[in-house]
Amino acid sequence: MTEKLSMGPLRVTRRIGLAAAGAAAALAALVPISASGAAEKRLYIGMNLHFTGPTTTAGVFVASGAVAASGAATVDHLALVPIGNSDSAALSGNETFSSKNGTIVTHFDGIAFPLSSPQQVGKGRFLIVSGTGAYAGITGQGTFLIVVDPISNEAVGTEEGSIDQ
Repeated sequence: MTEKLSMGPLRVTRRIGLAAAGAAAALAALVPISASGAAEKRLYIGMNLHFTGPTTTAGVFVASGAVAASGAATVDHLALVPIGNSDSAALSGNETFSSKNGTIVTHFDGIAFPLSSPQQVGKGRFLIVSGTGAYAGITGQGTFLIVVDPISNEAVGTEEGSIDQ
């Protein structure tokens, strides 16, 4: 025997109302969070890189927010230092973003994992160390996430941060 449950129109309306109120509250909470990082100071970078040597990569980037530009991206002094018996390594290097308006140079530190996989993830923090042209005197910091496939020679990542000046 199957029993049908009836919640009645008032209960359904109440649940929809609660769901709508919850969604509105969540949206209202998001607005101050996104606005708190003053758009003119937020920095978003996407990059597509290829290995050019054991400690170097090259490719392209697109930036939005505080810096709106696109151009060439290069990494040098790329280092991976295994961490004990773990399947991870300390990751560091320098990245240069070059556009028609100037260059931005960052230093990054993080962790790469899993080293035993053909595809790895790198995540950590970056610090803007210098700039030229329109970016002279620029400072800032943020986080990065990159997925690397040495077999296909692809590294695709993002950086999100803020400009201090």
